[in-house]
Amino acid sequence: AMPLIFSMLGDIFRVEQRAAVASLLSASINIGISLGQLISGLAGPTLGWRMPFVFIAAPSILLALLGFAILPEPARGSTEEGLKRKFRGREEEFDYEERIDVSKALAIFTVPTNLLVFLQAIAGCLPWGVVYTFLNDYLSQQLHLSVSHSTAVVTALNIGATVGALGGGFLGQWLLNRTQCGAAAMTSVMGASTLLAVPLVIFLINPPSPLPSLGVLSAVAFVAGLLACITGPNIRAILLNVNRPETRGTTFAVYNLMDDLGKGLGPAIIASIIAGYGRQSGFTWAVAVGWTACGLLVLVLGATVSRDARSVQRELAGGDSDSDRDPAREARQDPAVDE
Repeated sequence: AMPLIFSMLGDIFRVEQRAAVASLLSASINIGISLGQLISGLAGPTLGWRMPFVFIAAPSILLALLGFAILPEPARGSTEEGLKRKFRGREEEFDYEERIDVSKALAIFTVPTNLLVFLQAIAGCLPWGVVYTFLNDYLSQQLHLSVSHSTAVVTALNIGATVGALGGGFLGQWLLNRTQCGAAAMTSVMGASTLLAVPLVIFLINPPSPLPSLGVLSAVAFVAGLLACITGPNIRAILLNVNRPETRGTTFAVYNLMDDLGKGLGPAIIASIIAGYGRQSGFTWAVAVGWTACGLLVLVLGATVSRDARSVQRELAGGDSDSDRDPAREARQDPAVDE
């Protein structure tokens, strides 16, 4: 569902709105993860492992049916500046009928920004494999926190992740719309925040002795989650901006696969390291290598995003030289633009 949802967002919202909107959706994902872990940690020990799935699945099914009943289908490509120029003066004829095919699917892998995003997704999800799969158990078993306290620390991290996803998207959108070097500023903040999250999560894995209080651990977890999730909504907005309307769903499907590959490889790689060096070393390695590589790759995005976004608009406009104009830069010049 996620690839289709983000593809639809690209048809509903303009370039100068997409990061902010993606932050709302990313925050909702993090809220769901937080609630899921909280429900499983609190209800699982008393009601059994099956009941948390029931609590979570029921509202999901109801909301899916509601969305099917009331959400209209947006006009594909209606928010693209290149297509607006192509149909300028004959808006009533607007009808974008391009569809995905094998050549367009393969062309996804020729876009430099796409390749960098896919690579950072694999690297960036290695640490999340630790957080989602091992951290709660590690805190209770290795650091001897109670189940409720370890759940509180992980919940604090997830709350921070929600705040980071929400605020990070709006910050990234502001930088893109209002600063002179919008894409470079946006990706610089994304990369720096990812790198700053590394020592904080390593602190949770390797805390000093005596063990800090629950409040300190929760505060560190909150800030770590906040910094680590600034990148997420902005990455998704970048993918929307550098791909054609008919290829976005496929692009996001590949992106999700890279995410899942990182999350799947994470536990597998960590397990092999644990066998030789122990849990602490395995978790520390995953966080240090994964998010450092992710942060550096995101910093490189600053050199490709604007060029690839202009290339898409030029293609959509049919080669019109006017389409080399940067929609985000035009938004910065328009004081009435919505962020």
